Amino acid sequence: MSPREYDIVIYGATGFTGYLTAEYLANNAAKKGMRFAIAGRSEKKLQEVKERLGLEDLSLIVADSSDEDSLQNMTRQCTVLVSTVGPYMKYGKEVVAACVETSTNYCDITGEFPFIYESILEHHEAAKSKDIKIVHSCGYDCIPVDMGAFLASTSLSTPPSRIRALCTAACGLPSGGTLDSGAGMAEWSKKIENKVLKRDPYMLAPDISDHQRVDKFVSSKRSVGYDSTFGTVTIPYFMAGIDNRLVRRSIALRGHSASYDEAMSAGSIARIAGFLALHAPSVVGNLRPKAGDGPPEAIRKNGYFTLETKAENENGEKCTVYVRGQGDPGYQATSAMLAETAMCLADKNLDEGASEEDLDHLKGGVLTPSTALGKELVNRLEDSGLFSFEVKAQVKYST
Repeated sequence: MSPREYDIVIYGATGFTGYLTAEYLANNAAKKGMRFAIAGRSEKKLQEVKERLGLEDLSLIVADSSDEDSLQNMTRQCTVLVSTVGPYMKYGKEVVAACVETSTNYCDITGEFPFIYESILEHHEAAKSKDIKIVHSCGYDCIPVDMGAFLASTSLSTPPSRIRALCTAACGLPSGGTLDSGAGMAEWSKKIENKVLKRDPYMLAPDISDHQRVDKFVSSKRSVGYDSTFGTVTIPYFMAGIDNRLVRRSIALRGHSASYDEAMSAGSIARIAGFLALHAPSVVGNLRPKAGDGPPEAIRKNGYFTLETKAENENGEKCTVYVRGQGDPGYQATSAMLAETAMCLADKNLDEGASEEDLDHLKGGVLTPSTALGKELVNRLEDSGLFSFEVKAQVKYST
């Protein structure tokens, strides 16, 4: 890829999560020798963001998802385009198309699996042929589970046959954008032509071979019950609709054949309730934020999440990975994960001089966080001081 004026451009910087991502880059990008710019529809609002960030030399780019020329003008200027403009089913398709057309890497925080599905069908082969990476779901959905499954799987001596994840805490508030995206997916699901597709557990792995189709349902966890894998009572996890589909794409892209599912511990409900009670003054009036709005700083800073992932193979080896993150999952943690993903994608040394056979990730296509960036993203997230990935020693049982 030829040199671009900016390493990263944030499209949607005037929104709540977009601003948090810009703020994170303002504090970290220069330290890593990277230059970024912010983009959006309103020059006036972009100027306000620039003033809030206190960066006099920060460049502004005006672009609109309804104007193809403005999108391509924006994407031609950067190595990585970060999009926080949702709902993605409404505003994201043209942005991804502009990135593919201009050979620009892309990442977002979508949890809208119909949008990802269309992106795969329309752009995977073109992005792969150009060695550019279109990486969806780079926030709380779905980096924690995707990277946890990746680490647990690659810590075994042979590929896994079964992977399970458990959310043990997710303390924060839902984002307005997430709620609006959920409404959009509900409308998509009502359409008759989508009813079969939405039940396909491998919807995001449309080219998967028959022997890799080991899961029959999007999630088999449908009620409260004891989970022998984790030794605790679990409930259905509200993130499973996107997490399960995306992790299965990661499994398919690696050529593995493994079952994946996830749940939420019953104890996590008490942790969430305790967190919300502790921050009651901040919670009141913020349970249903509008798109572009978010909770006060106390919730964003004090929120956190914890997950546990277990993988096992046919040889009886097992591995457990504990993933922890500081910051409200839907806002603070998500913006940090998105920014670190962008800086990782912008790293010119990431794939330099290496063949795909020598890497733990792929060089191009519509990818997942783990298949796009592998262990390098884990290292960057841990170096940020906000996230940890603890891999427990694998155990081999004699047969």
